[in-house]
Amino acid sequence: MTEAFERAKKALSVKSVLLRDSFIALNEDLDTQEIESIKSEIQTFRGVHKVKEVSLQNDEQEVWEYDFFYSCGIRLVEESEQNDGSEVEVEVEAEALVEIRATFAAKYRASEKLDKELIQAFSEENVGYHVWPYWRELVQSSCLRMNIEPLETPMYYCKPVE
Repeated sequence: MTEAFERAKKALSVKSVLLRDSFIALNEDLDTQEIESIKSEIQTFRGVHKVKEVSLQNDEQEVWEYDFFYSCGIRLVEESEQNDGSEVEVEVEAEALVEIRATFAAKYRASEKLDKELIQAFSEENVGYHVWPYWRELVQSSCLRMNIEPLETPMYYCKPVE
């Protein structure tokens, strides 16, 4: 782990993880009974896309609040065969059979203002760790409400210690 990450980790304490927005869709031409018979592939994305910094003043000291906006998504798309039929690839622009996206605000507090290097290191190495349980639950409960098998959400792995 980097020195910047270690310093950020010591300075920040998690206060809450809140859902900011979500999008859930099942292709309108799809019967949920058909999904298991379709050759499909899962595509995912995740990461911090914005950090909001706020100074909070009280009588005794200044406290800093950091909101890390973490977006993630998962979609199920049909596989399509290449011209020779030998390999299967997923089209990046393929129409989704199922799609779930969300943005969470992970809120942290610090007793000091953090520089950009610390914020960047924490964004890359730790925010997802706090958000991931909420994301997995959202995916699983959404799939159950759509009457489909839950999409396999990958486990969240922290970067190995360097």
